[in-house]
Amino acid sequence: MRNHHFHIQYFNFYDLDGMGRHLEKMAARGWMLEKMTTFGWHYRRMEPKRLRFTVTYHDTFSVFDPEQSEGQQEYQDLCRQSGWEVAAANGPLQAFYTEDEDAPPIETDPRLFLDTVERLAKKTLFPDILLLVLSVLEACMLTGSLLHSPIRLLSSTASLVTAICWLSVLVDTSITLFFYWQWHRKAIIAAAAGKFLPVRNHRRFRVALTLAAVGVFYVIIASRPSGYGVLFLGILAGMLPVFLLPAMVHGILKRKGVPAGGNKKWTRITSLGACLLVVMLQCMLVFSIVNNPAFYVEPEDLDAPLTVADLTGGDEEHAVHQVYLERSALLDHYTYTVEAPSGGDASPPKLSYEIVDLHVPFFYTLCQNELRSHEAAFPTFYLPAPPVADTTKVYALYMPSESLCRFLFCWENRIVELCANWILTNEQLETAARLLAP
Repeated sequence: MRNHHFHIQYFNFYDLDGMGRHLEKMAARGWMLEKMTTFGWHYRRMEPKRLRFTVTYHDTFSVFDPEQSEGQQEYQDLCRQSGWEVAAANGPLQAFYTEDEDAPPIETDPRLFLDTVERLAKKTLFPDILLLVLSVLEACMLTGSLLHSPIRLLSSTASLVTAICWLSVLVDTSITLFFYWQWHRKAIIAAAAGKFLPVRNHRRFRVALTLAAVGVFYVIIASRPSGYGVLFLGILAGMLPVFLLPAMVHGILKRKGVPAGGNKKWTRITSLGACLLVVMLQCMLVFSIVNNPAFYVEPEDLDAPLTVADLTGGDEEHAVHQVYLERSALLDHYTYTVEAPSGGDASPPKLSYEIVDLHVPFFYTLCQNELRSHEAAFPTFYLPAPPVADTTKVYALYMPSESLCRFLFCWENRIVELCANWILTNEQLETAARLLAP
């Protein structure tokens, strides 16, 4: 049986009543708060008890103080005289408990409490506002990419992970700021009437959002070969020093009695250094993997399904093949360039084609429109052409008074754009469609 328990908290910074109710439930289950840290709360096992808890916030106390200040000791002594014992404290955040059902509340003035929350909000909500602005800008760029170049966006695992991260941040910060604005507006009216306004907690929503984001991450990474799994696990693991190193430095300096000013300075320097180091190491990891295709590309994926020899019957032994592929949980994007041996010809036969396999049909039209608009800078356009093989639709690219040998083959879950530097016959089109079919 374990005697200690660690719990990550998802409370609004101003939901002190919610924190107190949570601690009362934990005490009834046999867990007493022992320590409060930035990452979560530590509990120790005890006999289940019915206790009252209250959590207060005083911004005159600092988490960087090496020991309790005189003002903090006087405040805690005053609370003890009222029947409240200290359970744990983390700088300005203080948690008290009592077994006395009739003990007077510590916070009695709603106006003073609201003033404290407003000062706390200036420090706490600035990062949320900054993240909200950045996430809105990122959402606008992602929307533009989805409308104009959906294939590149949806086939990139890195882009999808980035999009999910920023969308999660957008939702979380929007909810946080909206609930605080709504509560603060009503709390002013309640304080004028001498009443405290309860806080509507959205802790379950934030937990659900976190679990949903982790689930989507798993689906995206699981759809890739093992190399990408190592890549993203390495990136996620690399984030740990950003949080752990500053916390370690802060704790060491605090135990050594370094003044609050020096502790704060060196903790911030460590945090900045850890961020720069992690970014540098992650960039090195990304480049080392991306520049080594064998690490994340399966060998069979390198074989071109259609070659020049398949259409012309020529020599394939010395043909030049270039392959680029990008795959995600939403779609696979293959780009092939196949060129026959020159044999003294100034312009040997050459094929280039893109294959888009969609796992989510919802994006089919967006991807088809992108391929059809490849030549938008020129006075060209795709026109429907007679279907070949088992295609559902075929489009041919035309210029005024001149036909170009570029075709778009469409199947139910696959789109292929084929380009040749010679005029393809109907028989060659049939062969190409048959070999490129899913």
